[in-house]
Amino acid sequence: MSKVAEAVAKFKKVSIDYDHSGLTDDVKNALPYLKKAMDGITRIFLRQQSEGLPEVYDEVMAGNDEEKKEFFKLFMGPWGQLENYKSLFPEYNDRPRTCAFYPVDITKEEWEEALAGMTEEEKELMMDNYSVIVRENGKLKAIPYHVYFAEELADIFDNMEAAANVVENQELKEYLLARAEGLVTGNYRDSDATWVRMKNVPIDPVIGPFEVYADDFMGIKATYEAFLMVVDHEKGARLHEIEQNLNKISEIFPLPAESKAAVGGMAPMIVVHQIYTGGEAAQGIMASAFNLPNDAWVRGNVGWKQIMIYNIMKAKFDTCTVKIAEKVSHGRIKADFDPYFYFVLMHEVSHGLGPAYRKDGTPVAKAIGKNYTAVEEAKADTGSLYSLLKCGGKYGIPGFDKERILNSFFAGLFRSMRFGVHEAHGAANVVEYNWLKEKGVIKVLPNGDFETDATNLVEAAESLLYELCRIEAEATPEEAEAFLKKYAEPGRDILDALDKLVEIPIDIRVEYAL
Repeated sequence: MSKVAEAVAKFKKVSIDYDHSGLTDDVKNALPYLKKAMDGITRIFLRQQSEGLPEVYDEVMAGNDEEKKEFFKLFMGPWGQLENYKSLFPEYNDRPRTCAFYPVDITKEEWEEALAGMTEEEKELMMDNYSVIVRENGKLKAIPYHVYFAEELADIFDNMEAAANVVENQELKEYLLARAEGLVTGNYRDSDATWVRMKNVPIDPVIGPFEVYADDFMGIKATYEAFLMVVDHEKGARLHEIEQNLNKISEIFPLPAESKAAVGGMAPMIVVHQIYTGGEAAQGIMASAFNLPNDAWVRGNVGWKQIMIYNIMKAKFDTCTVKIAEKVSHGRIKADFDPYFYFVLMHEVSHGLGPAYRKDGTPVAKAIGKNYTAVEEAKADTGSLYSLLKCGGKYGIPGFDKERILNSFFAGLFRSMRFGVHEAHGAANVVEYNWLKEKGVIKVLPNGDFETDATNLVEAAESLLYELCRIEAEATPEEAEAFLKKYAEPGRDILDALDKLVEIPIDIRVEYAL
């Protein structure tokens, strides 16, 4: 089997369908327009990775090489997501650290010199999450996304407006129009706030530039992605008590060095079934939950929303997670879905808790720089684990016993590490594993198998959560990097265990009926 075929085979094909009979005709009629809008988001995302990629992608898809087509369809380009975005095809270069957010040959020295000679307004645009950096007449210049991608965004606007004109639900209509306007003007904040407040809708379309994982140069530029989801109001109603007690749950998160949280006025928890994706959301490893918006002002003044993608999460758990735990422990460690579901839920909740701003008002993401994502993912994981342990049986959080929580958490560690131990989520899981092993919670047997011991679990989780919050609250980028260098490096025990999992799918490869 070729390397290309091997990369694709690590993702098990899963058909994701949904019974659309419960949707009204107006919503059904809006779906094709939303699908077209999300396909437009994919075109922008391809450009963000490499300027000429949309044309390359079209050429591959029009060709006869089925193996290559499957790879490009899954990974949105020639780069292996599990191989740190190295090209698996000799005719293409590896994906650059800069993607197409910056000139490919930019240096840190050039960046810093350019900032030093700019006005405050120019600096702000350079550092903005939503600008592309170009070089004109030998000088760096920032162009806002809504200007740089104006042609693609105009088509997306038209399709979102068409969908809004079809739907009858006023909340949904208002959001679609606001988001369409925000995409073409660069004013994301108003529609972000509208989205957080939006509750009584049949579907939840999420479209825009959000995460900064792809930017390996400065860690600040956001990629476009899109999710089309049907809301499951019945399952979501079970989570309302957690939502209403968010302020009480937030009290277990430390705020060192006079840092400040960004707990807003609301944090709705929505359970959905995903029926289509676009952009980064459709690339390789799929999200089973997410927490948006990332805008600290919206989070602090309005709130944020946790989205639990039930059908994707269940497919991943059945295909990968439960089998991993059994394999690396010879059946000693058994994961089950209920605590896993609440762990993922509280992971998303935890992204909104703990330090958001430093004492001087600087957002923690900007204070730490490119190391922020790994630290923040570890904080969200550890905050979730700690909240299940400390708040179980209260505030709407079920009271699972420590062993059941630990075993489901442990299985999730290895599932994420298989995505790449140096990718943000994988690196975070290595941090958690090494810390818990150091505290005696995870034990490696002489034959390389694992077992867990929950005796010191609460204390270990508490100490790690404090350290991660301290790093966000006061550490320099260099101190954050030193912490990751110590705890995010996988040892032989991790690497050997990962080698044993080759026959278990790393993730799912989704085919939608839409």
